[in-house]
Amino acid sequence: MTVNHKPPTGNTINPKLAETIQNLPEERQLNLLNQLLNGNITATLLGLIRKMSADEQLSLLQQLQEHPIISPQMEETEIALRGHSRKSCMISTDYKVGGRNFEGFVLDISPAGAFIEAGEAFTVGQQIQLAFSLPNNPGQMNISGEILWKGKLGIGLQFKDLSRQQIDLITAFIEEE
Repeated sequence: MTVNHKPPTGNTINPKLAETIQNLPEERQLNLLNQLLNGNITATLLGLIRKMSADEQLSLLQQLQEHPIISPQMEETEIALRGHSRKSCMISTDYKVGGRNFEGFVLDISPAGAFIEAGEAFTVGQQIQLAFSLPNNPGQMNISGEILWKGKLGIGLQFKDLSRQQIDLITAFIEEE
């Protein structure tokens, strides 16, 4: 008896994918958009414009001519999208993902999350437990979070359930000269 397993079609995937994306927090939606575009912003925009009707294209052209867009610097855009300032650093950390222990460095940090240098293949959505000390405070911080994205050099994560004291310590560290 042969069982024919057909791959899911766009008709079955699209509604579920749309629902999943709509239910993501805005920060995760922006991270997903950034990953999907992968630097091809112009190609993506031109593809979207090609799908517009002639009237929609004309309206967009008129809007652009009447209200020229001032191009922000990419760093400014990233900071605005994140909603929090980040500070570059090199803080040694021990962390645990999927029941396994790892060592690495926090390369940037904010009260919302961090980027950690990691050579392992982690999965978006995995939970992470971090332990590290900030230079402005010798006490160890224990923070839980979730991996939001992964790249060649490491993982981006979102902190969960920070105490007011942890937020204040991270903010003070970011504001130090």
